[in-house]
Amino acid sequence: MLVSAAVITASASVLVAVLVFVLNQRAQLQQERRQARLARVNSQLRELYGPLNALVEVNERVWEALRDSGLPAKADRSPSGADSDWRRWRNQALRPVNLQMRDLIIEHADLLIEPDLPRALCDFCAHVTSLEIVSVAEADGVHERALIGHPGAQFTTYVHEAFLRLKQEQQRLLAAVNRSRAVQAE
Repeated sequence: MLVSAAVITASASVLVAVLVFVLNQRAQLQQERRQARLARVNSQLRELYGPLNALVEVNERVWEALRDSGLPAKADRSPSGADSDWRRWRNQALRPVNLQMRDLIIEHADLLIEPDLPRALCDFCAHVTSLEIVSVAEADGVHERALIGHPGAQFTTYVHEAFLRLKQEQQRLLAAVNRSRAVQAE
């Protein structure tokens, strides 16, 4: 009977040790996955969605101010009838920021949340590219409309929502990583 009690105690001790080892390994693996995901989210925010969101905010603010200050009606902004004030704002304020946003999207497409380029981003990049052709044509004295229109609210909504979603995920991951560190420190 003594032998069997000793065997049971030894077996239980080994089983507990193995279980503790497996649980520690699992917890460490989860922590490493969280940290890797946090690094990815940080990169997405720092290199793509953060700057893109800020540039969208700037352009939206300029656009609102232009509308509030008496922006010519869309018909008056037609290629042949566009006034010089509108062209100046378009060329010196809106277009440079649009180019920055397009370049950010293209240069950092690997950081997109989705596996494919979202339609709103594709339409925006195509619009900006079509405006480059309009600009070249205007330099030659030819006035024409952009072949592809701005996607409007679809674009700004996508950028804002993606940015907020990533910020929320970042906060959740930071909290989980910090909790895990606190538990390990105890």
